Amino acid sequence: MERVYYLADFVLKVVYLNILAFFFSLLGLIVFGLFPAVTASFYIVRKWLTGDSDIRITSNFYRIFKKELLKSNGIGWLLTMIGLLLYINLTIAEVINHSFIQISYYPILTVFILFLCLCLFVIPVYIHFRTSFLSVLKHTFLLIFVHPLNTLLLLITISIFCMMMKTMPGFIPLCGLSGLVLIVMYFSLKTFERVTSIQGERKEVAL
Repeated sequence: MERVYYLADFVLKVVYLNILAFFFSLLGLIVFGLFPAVTASFYIVRKWLTGDSDIRITSNFYRIFKKELLKSNGIGWLLTMIGLLLYINLTIAEVINHSFIQISYYPILTVFILFLCLCLFVIPVYIHFRTSFLSVLKHTFLLIFVHPLNTLLLLITISIFCMMMKTMPGFIPLCGLSGLVLIVMYFSLKTFERVTSIQGERKEVAL
């Protein structure tokens, strides 16, 4: 019964976090509120997954939302614009009937997939390591390849989750965003653990 209680409590927290993220996104008129709300959600979920399950959700969410308002919007919209440009180029390469342009489709597709993976890890890396934007991008790109199996499992899990949300759209207001954040943060922490393990092994060899 104790396990059932803790599971029910965790589910309620996930639902509450989702509602909170939705409310703060609206508070920022979506355009200015989405990325700070997502960043704050990652912060709360990271605390849960690293053992701080009793963290005050509302006050800490608001604190991170306010603190990261400008920086998270800058990072978020920059990545959004880059993603849109890549998607437009990918669409053009697919539609236009020219051999040279069609050949470029697969290289652009590869870059686009890598970019999507980078986007998934950006906020977890930023929250976890607290470093500059350029350093975040560099570390994020490297982390994609540090634990490729973990990255693949992350993509598969997200695909399954998105299909579930598409099949049961009623769950989107309850756990659409917070569920996605939970998945990404879980796999991100696994990758961070892998990095720590590799660094530890290198120190042992050096000794």
